[in-house]
Amino acid sequence: MKTQTHTDLVKAITEIAASIPLARRVQLYEFALFLESHPLPAEETLEVVAVDEAEWDAQFAATDDDKLAKLIASVEDEISENKTQPMFDEHGEFIERK
Repeated sequence: MKTQTHTDLVKAITEIAASIPLARRVQLYEFALFLESHPLPAEETLEVVAVDEAEWDAQFAATDDDKLAKLIASVEDEISENKTQPMFDEHGEFIERK
């Protein structure tokens, strides 16, 4: 993730929002509300998140493509067999699962 200023991020988000259909804009807004209502824990700074993302990127880069393809196929099977669970309820509220 490259370093971006607050202004750069706001501009980029605004450009994305302006370029997508209204239904997707509503989803973007709802996701932003979700993020706003679920702040990062105090110990999880943006720098810590960036390090974590770099570790995930390294893991994906080191993972055999065949293993990733099998994982993708299993997820696609779950979707096609309607074995997935919704993230949001009928009111658009995030469903917390334990």
